[in-house]
Amino acid sequence: PPPALLLVPDFPDGGEPSAERLRRQRVCLERLGRPAAPTDVRGTVQVLGGPGPKEVTVRYTFNEWLSFVDVPAAPLPPDPPAERYGFTLCVPPSLREGSALHFAIRYRSPQGEFWDNNAGRNYTLRCCGCPGGGPAPPAAAPP
Repeated sequence: PPPALLLVPDFPDGGEPSAERLRRQRVCLERLGRPAAPTDVRGTVQVLGGPGPKEVTVRYTFNEWLSFVDVPAAPLPPDPPAERYGFTLCVPPSLREGSALHFAIRYRSPQGEFWDNNAGRNYTLRCCGCPGGGPAPPAAAPP
């Protein structure tokens, strides 16, 4: 069988966003689901909210930004002082080992437009073969 593929973060896991980083950027990637599934990537975002309407989107690409998709993030229960949003990025079945998914997070509000793009490097997930690949072998019968 072909090897199983995983999307592996190609950036350090900084853990929870710091209060200082959130104050400075107004939007921060909170966490990704672990491990990222080969069919979708799920994550959460924190924003430093304010009055008025808000829009949080995740912009992502599979072809080095020749084209991209903007996906809206959905509000989650707040975690004061931040508001939280969840997102899901759909991964095409054509993604192959060595491919990359790049993304950045945009937050729009009456206070302006703010981005979390991993300090200008974008967030990157690399498509890697899983050791042992293929489906798991059947469990052995108990003696």
